[in-house]
Amino acid sequence: MKHQRTTQPRFMMSAVAVAVLALMNTATAQEAPMQRVEVTGSSIKRLASENALPLTTIKAEELQNRGLTTMSEVAVALTVASTNEPVGGGGSGTMINMRALNTNRTLVLLNGRRLANEALGDSSVNVDVMPMAAIERVEVLRDGASALYGTDAIAGVVNFITKRQITGVTASASTVQPEASGGGAQRRAGIVVGKGDLAQDGWNIYSAFDIQRRDSLLQRDRPNVTDPAKIAQLGGTPFTPNTSGGSASPANFTIYRNGRTTNVTGNPYFAAGCVTPYAVQTTVSSTRTNANGGKTCITDPTYYPELLPEAQQATLFTKGSLAHGDGGLLTVELNLSKSYIDASDAPQPFGANTDYDRLTASRRPLMITKASKWYPGGSGGVPAVAGLNGEDLALTWSLDELGAVTSHDEQLNHRLVVQDEGEFKGWDYRAGVSYAYSKRNIGFRDNFVRTPGLYAGVEKGILNPFGPQDAAGREYLESISADGLEYRTADVRYYGADVNVSRTLMDLKGGALGLALGADWHRESFEENMNMLGDEVVYKVSGTPGRNPSGSRRVMGAYAELDAPVTKELNLNFAVRADHFSDFGNTVNPKASFRYQPMKELMLRGTVSRGFRAPTLPELYGSERTLTPSSSNWDDPLLCPSATPGVTGTGTLTTDPRYAGLNLDPTRVCNTRLTTLTGANPDLDPEKSKTVTVGIVVEPVKNLVATVDFWKIDMTGTIAQVSEDTIFNNIQKYADLFVRNPDGSLQYITKTRLNMGGLRTQGVDIGLNYVYPTSNWGRFGVSLDGTYTDKYEGQNESGGEWFDSVGKNGALSTGATASNTYVFKWKHQARVNWSYGPFFAQLTQQYASSYEDTNALPTQKPGQPFFNRIAPYSVYNLSTSWKVNPQLKIGAGVNNLFDEDPPLSNQRLSSRVVFARNVAKPIGRTFTVRADYTF
Repeated sequence: MKHQRTTQPRFMMSAVAVAVLALMNTATAQEAPMQRVEVTGSSIKRLASENALPLTTIKAEELQNRGLTTMSEVAVALTVASTNEPVGGGGSGTMINMRALNTNRTLVLLNGRRLANEALGDSSVNVDVMPMAAIERVEVLRDGASALYGTDAIAGVVNFITKRQITGVTASASTVQPEASGGGAQRRAGIVVGKGDLAQDGWNIYSAFDIQRRDSLLQRDRPNVTDPAKIAQLGGTPFTPNTSGGSASPANFTIYRNGRTTNVTGNPYFAAGCVTPYAVQTTVSSTRTNANGGKTCITDPTYYPELLPEAQQATLFTKGSLAHGDGGLLTVELNLSKSYIDASDAPQPFGANTDYDRLTASRRPLMITKASKWYPGGSGGVPAVAGLNGEDLALTWSLDELGAVTSHDEQLNHRLVVQDEGEFKGWDYRAGVSYAYSKRNIGFRDNFVRTPGLYAGVEKGILNPFGPQDAAGREYLESISADGLEYRTADVRYYGADVNVSRTLMDLKGGALGLALGADWHRESFEENMNMLGDEVVYKVSGTPGRNPSGSRRVMGAYAELDAPVTKELNLNFAVRADHFSDFGNTVNPKASFRYQPMKELMLRGTVSRGFRAPTLPELYGSERTLTPSSSNWDDPLLCPSATPGVTGTGTLTTDPRYAGLNLDPTRVCNTRLTTLTGANPDLDPEKSKTVTVGIVVEPVKNLVATVDFWKIDMTGTIAQVSEDTIFNNIQKYADLFVRNPDGSLQYITKTRLNMGGLRTQGVDIGLNYVYPTSNWGRFGVSLDGTYTDKYEGQNESGGEWFDSVGKNGALSTGATASNTYVFKWKHQARVNWSYGPFFAQLTQQYASSYEDTNALPTQKPGQPFFNRIAPYSVYNLSTSWKVNPQLKIGAGVNNLFDEDPPLSNQRLSSRVVFARNVAKPIGRTFTVRADYTF
């Protein structure tokens, strides 16, 4: 793969140039009659071209033309979003993050109604559950605080809309194959079956089934993103054998005498060059010469880690429609979805350098004595070690004999909707009820064992930590296995009902005055259960064992919308929504918009609205606040100060006489796990927002439309959680999170979610679309969607200092650098296409501007030698299709056409990965093939 060479969005400029040159040409085209429809953001039917709201519509065919094969890719490609595709082992799925305001401020709908949130966080919808085979279009409402759907849509609304009806049978299959070997291939198959015609038969029913699977991709199969030279170039520490062994297989040992460590280490197979009796060799010899860490074996750190986990999603969407009366339509929708992510990692480690349990994060040595037959030089056949005289040995052991561990993370999502719409006594009406259910199960698939059981097996001489197990050892490992068991489950249930009526009241100069009234009710509940198995296994376990939080909320809302075409040129729209929350009382939020079109070629539009977002149920009622050890070792910045507090182990015990009476123990304040306060925060207040948009739409010549929309969002009471890395890399900024006793000793570090102050962001959305039909050479098209973010400022507390995050890591609304959410100065998608009879081809460019890297280490700060700025990054996708006959359509394409390497980043240097996972995938160039056949 090649390095990114260009630093300017040249393709975008070329696309614009083509459009400008094309203005010199004219063409004729038949105009289809327009039909009034209901568009996202309004409950009054109108022509789509009359909409005052900044709305982007993407048809299903266009998704294919852009080379997008999964819902995850669709979400990531939205230019208004800072959505990260889940390329790690996280099982929550893909959540849309509009305006970089975090996923819980973007409202995601299916056919204009809510779904159940992903169960564990209960804050956002996983778009992987959407029925891709049934989708007709995606509508993105780019202004926030919807009076129709709910004012928690602070960042905007994304509405996935399914086909109204389908007849016949269509089967489809596609594959995405990487050019480089190793893994990461994707396969997808679907079938859509429908019968009945609403216009002729008065009914239709169809089902759409879709299944897709992605293979895992290991780090060792993409050496370009784990290159040691690049790690050093970014300021990281490449792997070297001149280090202590850590957990290995066979186990390394430290000699103990009289119950205390001697700091003398070794390994029975070191003398043999760490060539082990296992079938797979994963260790090399340490070259360290001192006694502590010398004569040990080291596990190759690039052998096991995974870049892309194995994943699979399956959806079944069924829709039945029955026409009745004069224009009435009764519909029933059922959406069923099941997905999983199976993430693999290095084998389970044990010993004094890993946690013994989850709740207290305590550590204890894994001891073997000469009473065991597996003691070096004993009857079990383990090689003797010179100078070892029967002393007790503390082991650091990795269970490579079992192989890489694999976690299983499964999601289920169901939704049933019954809706009726029609006309009654001059009123258009729509009423419906819905039930949605989301469940998440997390457990162990392969090669996990219970930690206490393993310790006991070594102590009793059953388990061999230095070589393959005998029959008794294998049987014992099976008895303490956790494979196939779940340790954490969560479910969310959503019950809803809504009704909407609309009609025209009177004629104004520009048309009929429209009125819509509506009301809705919903109840949402969440429950999480975590058993104590996680406390025994420890490794790769999330959450707090033994905690079973739950909560529920009821919301009743009513809204009114008035659409007034004051003149033929000016249209005003006013809406107001009142909500009652069972846990936060009442709130009323208005919205107003205008549309002014003095001529066909020019339209001005604008909106202003207020938003209100209550904290999510887990934020309020999740795991109770608990004092727990920090997830990493740190130096207490007051009692063990350091010039570089973000780098643990660099502090020294304070000599300040004010703390002399504390009799400080360096092991308790330096390079240790400090006490943190974690859990839910029932004292959170709601977030409030104000959104303003002003835009212009111009159509200077036929078939060319350009849009420019300015947007501005101001929030107060922003809810965020600050990660440990972020806190210790900005000690002064987050000093108020360190809660101390009167004598100066640390009571705890606050890691719960907090109302951190305000957030204000603004920018411009730009759109361009030009179609140029010719009489002999088919039709050419050029389009562009881009977002320019001018400001993204946040506060740590109300009235505090404002910090700008444009072009930097760690959007302030997420509060965590570790989230790798970035605010791009500019992001766009540009497209050039050509259709000629049954043939279609499109070249798509996805572009993201330059931004500052994570730069967590002192040597990576501004002015330091390893400060890194990620270069602008663009990827080109080429897609083609050919309609062979009325039944068969085939397609082929190339994603990442020029095989551009992901940009270099220090986001994950500790994992020895050097690519920016938020803008690129490590898979390289891929080839796509697709076929659709209608029977």
